Amino acid sequence: MTRAFISAPVPSEVAANLRRLDRTQPGIRWTDPDQWHITLQFFECCRIEEVEKRFSQIRANPPIGLLGPRVSVLGRNNVVVPIGGLSDLAYQVRNAMTPQDLMKKQFSFVGHLTLGRLKDATHAELKDAPVTGSFSVNELELIQSVLGTAGPTHTTINRLSLLP
Repeated sequence: MTRAFISAPVPSEVAANLRRLDRTQPGIRWTDPDQWHITLQFFECCRIEEVEKRFSQIRANPPIGLLGPRVSVLGRNNVVVPIGGLSDLAYQVRNAMTPQDLMKKQFSFVGHLTLGRLKDATHAELKDAPVTGSFSVNELELIQSVLGTAGPTHTTINRLSLLP
């Protein structure tokens, strides 16, 4: 069984702007900018072949993702950039991937990009830093995620273009 997720990739110009944020605070395990993404659906344990088959059948229009307005903390320890505008896309992905009777058991979608996780720090100095911008989501990615001592390793299994 495999750990995987479906995500919207972060365009290089958006990633370049986010790299300018001060991510030097100790006590936070900062995520690798090369692995930044917006998770639309996560699979803790799945048959990747079945997920890939359903993934290839997703049909959705390209939405506009809206960053910000400020860096925040999601839950107890996730330092994130909120991403709005992707709720309908997340619903369409989940609808294509999950039988209707299981849809009720899903967590509500909260669009975000994880910058880091509080480990030894009690707060994020970066919290409330202004972040704005927008981008079109033109494709989805199916990513396999393998946990390791240095953090997760992500491998792209498949890509799917969204057509207007």
